Amino acid sequence: MLRNDGSLVLEECRRVKRRELEDLLSNTQGPAVVALDFPFSVPEVFARRLAPGAKTMRDVWQAVSKLDLSKFRDLCDKFVDKWRKESVNNRGEPKRMADIHYRGSFSPLHKVNPNMVPMTFRGMQMLDSLWDTGCSAPPLPLNPDGQITLLETMPGAALRDFGLPYKGYKKGKEALKKREKILDCLSNRSSVPLLNLDRFRPLCLNSDDCLDSLVAAVVAALWHSKPQLFQLEHQGSSKDFEEAVRLEGRIYSPVRLRCTG
Repeated sequence: MLRNDGSLVLEECRRVKRRELEDLLSNTQGPAVVALDFPFSVPEVFARRLAPGAKTMRDVWQAVSKLDLSKFRDLCDKFVDKWRKESVNNRGEPKRMADIHYRGSFSPLHKVNPNMVPMTFRGMQMLDSLWDTGCSAPPLPLNPDGQITLLETMPGAALRDFGLPYKGYKKGKEALKKREKILDCLSNRSSVPLLNLDRFRPLCLNSDDCLDSLVAAVVAALWHSKPQLFQLEHQGSSKDFEEAVRLEGRIYSPVRLRCTG
């Protein structure tokens, strides 16, 4: 819960299933900001194949909602195979501009550790359903039917912008030490006071999922109080850029708060 003074009070941290989350958001009374850690769309080159004539990621969601996972997976595989054959020196999968900007990001079409395809597919289907209930999803225009804003976030990207460890905090010999630094410095680096962090500190030290949830909550709080921090330097300077972002989505991280050290 975000207080009027900009401080954040954490209420709970637990696993929820996709259907439970969808039901919760469908029945939540706004205003509210929800940070979600999965791709909201796919690379532009695939989006235009998946949904010919698509103008925004909303068009892509509608197309995906008519498919089952096996069909979506098959379309992804065929597209990626063709893309690799036709592209010079290209390996892996095509990425969105947001995935290129944050180099640690995987393509939504990535299939090997982690397998992003089911996450991307289920996520877009959920977004299509939630849009119908009145949720908004930047960079699309605000949905006039509701007051809930859904943000695509990436905890590692936010940690990088806060000047905190964003690699190696999940696994490895230094993981615990890096989590401790994140928890020690997150309030100051983000400028969001976490009033009851001590209650959740053991959970975050023991689970990178809990820590990611905490970082996502901080991103949501910043979006509500200081949305200007999320503006890219070149945003709005190019028609092609604006069109691609509406179709591919963006990873929302407070880039204007970027710290070093």
